[in-house]
Amino acid sequence: MKIFAVSGGSGCGKTLFTKLLVKRLPKSAVLPLDSYYKDRPDNIPPEEYDFDIPQAFDFDLYHEHLDRLISGKSIKMPHFGYESGKRKTSFSEIDPSEYLIIEGLHVLLHSRVREMLSYSFYMESPLDVAICRMCLRDIKNFDVTAEYRLNQYLKFVRPAYFKYIMPTKQYADIVIKNNYDSHLDEFVDDYLLNIEDKTNNNLNNI
Repeated sequence: MKIFAVSGGSGCGKTLFTKLLVKRLPKSAVLPLDSYYKDRPDNIPPEEYDFDIPQAFDFDLYHEHLDRLISGKSIKMPHFGYESGKRKTSFSEIDPSEYLIIEGLHVLLHSRVREMLSYSFYMESPLDVAICRMCLRDIKNFDVTAEYRLNQYLKFVRPAYFKYIMPTKQYADIVIKNNYDSHLDEFVDDYLLNIEDKTNNNLNNI
């Protein structure tokens, strides 16, 4: 099993990049870190809860599921309800595959995960572009206002990015500059073609 990691801040294109990889790698499974949020405490309202810091995620379960997939066992990936702030009772069954793509804000945070990786990508966008993408996405998907999302960005997203996420950039094999006019599909095609060429060269040298 080859394991790819896709990391970076909010609004930098992690999900889109992962979808482009999956489209070109049919025998692949995705383990998004966003599915592994801990339950939001009942005494903390949504607007006061920080969803961007590492402490918001259930890394114990994430690492356990990652280990199971690597060992050839299926997992039951949890579903998280952003509206309720709680883990749902439903789940998705994920089977081991030739490629496993882990995606999320903090997938490069822990060394035990980094040691498992075949390759890692860090998505980076200008902050104004990332903020616009994030606002447009959340206004559409979560029915929030731009004012609400911008306040959340200043209070939680931005501090977590500089304190926790951006420092993991040093661990990535490649940093992808995803500007507003970038063509990620072309990058993915070139990357996979390069990998295929290297594989063929190695086979020819045997």
